[in-house]
Amino acid sequence: MTKRIPYQIAIVGQSGKGKTMCFRNMKPETCAFINMEGKPLPFENKFKHYFVPNNWQECYQKLIEYAKDDSITEVVLDSFSAYVDSLLKTARETKKGFDIWNMYNEEIGKLMYIVKKYNKDIIMTAHSANVETELGIEERRIAVKGNEWNKAGIEKDFTIVLFAEVLRDPMTNKAKYKLVFNSDGKTSAKTPPMFLEDNEESTENDVAIFLDRIRTKLSNG
Repeated sequence: MTKRIPYQIAIVGQSGKGKTMCFRNMKPETCAFINMEGKPLPFENKFKHYFVPNNWQECYQKLIEYAKDDSITEVVLDSFSAYVDSLLKTARETKKGFDIWNMYNEEIGKLMYIVKKYNKDIIMTAHSANVETELGIEERRIAVKGNEWNKAGIEKDFTIVLFAEVLRDPMTNKAKYKLVFNSDGKTSAKTPPMFLEDNEESTENDVAIFLDRIRTKLSNG
């Protein structure tokens, strides 16, 4: 039986939209959680594999370490934004002039190579920003400093990009935390159609449920 290729999933959104909360139901024995943000989790932390890096280098090494652990089935990196903030701090402390951005872009490239080639499902959160695309259209994308990555878009290295949003229930007018599947023309969200029901635009803010959907669909296929 051919082993399936792991998925790369990005959870993107502004602060307070439920990006970290969406991991509350992940299996604590098999999901590894890298808390690059360094903030207390908004739910009880039961993760067997849990790490709070002091800097981007420690985060990078932990990704490699978790990849070698056969007891882990998926890895969460929370967040890309904190990773690149730490990286830029190091670059500014150790380099000068254009070398700052050369290091910044090179190390982001190394991280994204790891993400693309990761041997487990990997889920990464990221803050969003309004970015002007090559076509001159403003789009909400993963926030990253520097023109090189803004032009290409970090999203190109992910199979799935979900946007964390707070939407109003039209029946009750109550706010509900959701993960939006595809772009409305203003975001970089994307999800393969095979994982969606007819006319489905969003799902509950729960990555464990969505990941189970992916694995069930692929195993049945």
